[in-house]
Amino acid sequence: MHMHTSFLPGLLASLALTATVSAQTTLAANTIADNGGGASWGLFFDVTAETGALSITHLRTASTAGVGAGVEFDVYTIPGTGLGGDLTTGPGSSLTGWNSVGHAIGIQGAVAQGISELIDIPDVPVPAGQTVGVCLVFTVSGPRYFGTGANPYQTFTDGALTLTTGESRTVPFTPTGLLFSSRGLTGELVYDGGTIGTSYCGPAVLNSTGASGTISADGSTSVSDNDLTLMGSNLPNFSFCFFIVSRTQGFASMPGGSFGNLCLTGAVGRYVGPGQIQNSGSTGSVSLGIDLAAIPQPNGSIAAVPGDVFNFQVWYRDALGGTAGSNFTDGLQVTFQ
Repeated sequence: MHMHTSFLPGLLASLALTATVSAQTTLAANTIADNGGGASWGLFFDVTAETGALSITHLRTASTAGVGAGVEFDVYTIPGTGLGGDLTTGPGSSLTGWNSVGHAIGIQGAVAQGISELIDIPDVPVPAGQTVGVCLVFTVSGPRYFGTGANPYQTFTDGALTLTTGESRTVPFTPTGLLFSSRGLTGELVYDGGTIGTSYCGPAVLNSTGASGTISADGSTSVSDNDLTLMGSNLPNFSFCFFIVSRTQGFASMPGGSFGNLCLTGAVGRYVGPGQIQNSGSTGSVSLGIDLAAIPQPNGSIAAVPGDVFNFQVWYRDALGGTAGSNFTDGLQVTFQ
């Protein structure tokens, strides 16, 4: 594949950075509820910060409430897992180790006994590399969730946050009542922090700023969410650039006379459509919200599906030693859910 370094002639016109970057990420869990309980029941699940510290700030959850009715629950957390054991010995059989972090109030969504509107909850911080157990004790309506019988726990992950779910207890924090497992959260978690994807092929070759350009991502790796933003940082100021993508990682040093390393191979697509060529402006950074239903390839575009892995870089103008050319950031591998 021949890649030209003079990739922007005729396109250097009024292209400014306009995309905004979301500070929060959504991790989707089950989309339907097929079981449920009553008021005072507890729904238990674990959250694990895989790549960096994060904080869960909002969620959606299913409940037995009617359309537009109140959904309320107390939030408890415990360091480590809140799952496992039996009715009388598991973490949920006693308040020992648990912390009450507050009360949350929300509104049921448009479907009775369905998923709520987004609920602002007391923040649940999760240290990097650690697991925190969470329990929602419903105080008005009862929880609705996914699962019948005795099945393994479910896991949902975007690479930064992993949700393991879950259990339901009729009398939480006591060795009495009934314990049901697994019973999975229906809805989604919203969190600050963490990272999406795995960096590779770095650090990139230094650019004219004396730093290595980097690529990162924000949003969600869920194909159904279609909410992923790519970001380039540590770029030369007022540099024109675009994102490139391939299913295949590779390595080519100084391709076509570039100063940097191309970390993709195979069918390499370019984000060069209307509004996709970026200028780094005075901050030396760019961002682009991408459409997961239209990932560019040399002969058109393709849609991402759950399980797909794509690799991204930023290709940008640079000048070293008085010589104009181009450079690359490191690479970012993203697995879609």
